[in-house]
Amino acid sequence: MFGKRKDGKLVKNLGVVAGLMPLFAPRKRSGAVNYYTFAHEAKDYDDFIRAKKAAGEKYNYLHIVIAILVRTFKMYPRLNRFIINDRIYQRNAIDMTMIVKKSMRKDDAGDEDVMKVRFTGFETIAEIKNRLDTEITALQNSIDPLEKAMPVFEKLPHFILRFIVFCLIAADKHGLLSDKLLFEVSPFHSSFFVSYLKSINLDYIFHHLFDFGNCGFFITIGKENMEPYLDSESNEVKMQKIIKMGISIDARCVDGLYYSRFLRTCKQIMRDLTILERPLEKSEIVTE
Repeated sequence: MFGKRKDGKLVKNLGVVAGLMPLFAPRKRSGAVNYYTFAHEAKDYDDFIRAKKAAGEKYNYLHIVIAILVRTFKMYPRLNRFIINDRIYQRNAIDMTMIVKKSMRKDDAGDEDVMKVRFTGFETIAEIKNRLDTEITALQNSIDPLEKAMPVFEKLPHFILRFIVFCLIAADKHGLLSDKLLFEVSPFHSSFFVSYLKSINLDYIFHHLFDFGNCGFFITIGKENMEPYLDSESNEVKMQKIIKMGISIDARCVDGLYYSRFLRTCKQIMRDLTILERPLEKSEIVTE
C-alpha cells in the first residue's frame, strides 16, 4: 500500500517524460503493447546443440532462449520493470513463467500446468538447463493444487467469481497480495512469459499481454522454417533455416533505444552461445 509492494521497488527520479508515460499512454497493459518479430539463423542453435550432444548433454532451443533472456534481463535491469497503478517498479528478481503440457496425447489436450522459476541472472546455460529440466519433470509428475480446487470454483455462481476476481485486481493494485500468491501461484506476475510453440509444431505468434498482474514481456518461440536469403559473397539466392520468435512488450516501461540495445545484445550472444557457458560478471550489467 502507498506504493510499496512485495515484488518490486518503486522507481523514482525517472524524469518528466518517463514518469508521466504511464498516465498519458494507454493505461491498460493490453493497450500499450508493441510487437516485434525476432528472427535468427537456426544454424547457431543447431551447432551448439550438436556440440553438446557429442559431449553427452541434451539441449534444445528452449534452454538456449531462456538462458539468453535470463542473461540479458540481468544485463539490462530496466527490462525487469513493470507498471501497477500508474507507477513504475523495479522487480526484485528475475521470474520466468511458462505453460507446461503434462502429456502430448490427444486425450490429454487440456492437461497443462503453469511453471514459475526464479533466477539470479548470473547462472550459466548449464545451470539454467538443469533447473528447467528438474522443474518440468517435477511439474509433470505433480498434481496442480488449483486443479484440485476447480470443482469448488465451478459450483460458485458467476457473480461471486467476478467479485473474487475484482477483489484480486484491487488487492494487486494496492500491493496487498501475499508472497505465496505472487511468487508461487500467479502466472501473471513475472519478468517474462514464454510459450514454446515449436514443441507442438506451430509457427510463432504475437501473444497479448495480460492486464491482470505485471508481466510486460511475452515471447513465443516458433518452429524453424527454410527461407531464402541473398548470399553477399556469391550474389546468389540460397536457403537457410530460420527460427522466429514473436515478442510482445509493454512500451511504457522503457524507451525504444534501450530495447534496441537489448535486442542487439541478444543477437551477439546467439552468434556465440559459448558466452552463456560462463557466469555473468557484474561489470557487464548496464547501469546507465
